[in-house]
Amino acid sequence: MTTQRDTVYALSSSPGRSALSIIRITGENAFFVLEKITKIKKKKIKHQTSFPCSIFNINNELIDTAVTTFYCSPNSYTGEDLVEITTHGNPIIIDRLFNTLKNVGLRLANPGEFTSRAYHNKKIDLIQAESTLSVINAKSKAGVQSSLKGVIGKLSNKLEEVRKLLVLSLAELEYELDISETNNNKNVINRAERTIKKTILDMENLIKTHNKSSIITDGARVVIVGAPNVGKSTLLNALIGDERAIITDIPGTTRDTIEVLTYFSNYPVILLDTAGIRETSDKIERIGIKKTKQEIMSADIVYNIQSKEKTNYVTDEKKTIKIYNKSDLMEKKEILELQTKKPNCLIVSAKNKTGLDKLKSRTENLLKIKTKSRDSLFLSSKRQQTALIKSVEHLKKALTKESLFELEIIAHNLRLALSEFDWVLGKTTTDEILQSVFSNFCVGK
Repeated sequence: MTTQRDTVYALSSSPGRSALSIIRITGENAFFVLEKITKIKKKKIKHQTSFPCSIFNINNELIDTAVTTFYCSPNSYTGEDLVEITTHGNPIIIDRLFNTLKNVGLRLANPGEFTSRAYHNKKIDLIQAESTLSVINAKSKAGVQSSLKGVIGKLSNKLEEVRKLLVLSLAELEYELDISETNNNKNVINRAERTIKKTILDMENLIKTHNKSSIITDGARVVIVGAPNVGKSTLLNALIGDERAIITDIPGTTRDTIEVLTYFSNYPVILLDTAGIRETSDKIERIGIKKTKQEIMSADIVYNIQSKEKTNYVTDEKKTIKIYNKSDLMEKKEILELQTKKPNCLIVSAKNKTGLDKLKSRTENLLKIKTKSRDSLFLSSKRQQTALIKSVEHLKKALTKESLFELEIIAHNLRLALSEFDWVLGKTTTDEILQSVFSNFCVGK
């Protein structure tokens, strides 16, 4: 990240032509710059006040009439002096204003720099920052709601509470080790053991929420697999109501995955058409098949299109819906036979769009099971989940038979677990990780 002392600007609303556009400016020179280009005297500026004004370039030419809103440090989103300028949403106006801001010495903000400054100025922690990104990108109402709980600090508060309990246990262990003149090891270890067991249970429940969270915020990954020419691309097109995937009679037409976002009821679903699985000497097709197998491993649900004539790829039964396609080419007797022998399979015609309602309903039921949770809090990033998994591993090491007889080993593993909590909250996170987190934001956030 560039120095936090720079005063920066960015478009915070969507680019392009619109009724209104919002430009943000943050930094120690934000109010000085506004005084220069709007003629609003700095002494008039008060926190959370708005003024209608005219904006001029350095040659005193009118750029636009606008409304400016002021947020004084430290009570702004970034913790710095911050201004929001609402202009007419013409790209020409935005371009002229940007040139003016550049000419008076400001710099265009980096992606996520406003939120990064909020983090560095201790307005938010890293969990709140990641939850902010999740709110922006969430693809369902449930995803927005769960992410908002992270934004307002509920997840951070939960982890802080757990962290404090571990700190108290560690303090008691260290007191017994270094200061206490009485032998109270057994009682101290018993209290630490109870705290650690409760923490493990709470964290394992929380760790499971990330997979549920990714479904309601990013969308469930539903991978369509099967041998060549069983109708994978036709099924994708039928489910989205559009000719997105190329359909031919030539086996191996699909060489790479095709992703399409759609909705089944209130669930966001990312449908993936994949290369047909078969033995082949074609180098490009083999790469596509390898990618198909990777997608199957990471999928939330697999549509495994069956074929009597060809070998079918075996997938995890718990996340697989088996489908017989091309019912339009089947005799009634054959359909009845399939329904009897394969009662859990769905029989559809992607070409005629029959049986698709049952497929969607089966998918929704699976997603309902996958996202069902008693927890009101969800982890919003893989980074959080990974760190908490490591924390639980350290806590479990503290509970081994060997560890429970040694205060030093329990204390050591508690310190390692606490370092992972600090990593989640962003207290000890490296600049490289921070750059990775904030670079995923848009420029104006």
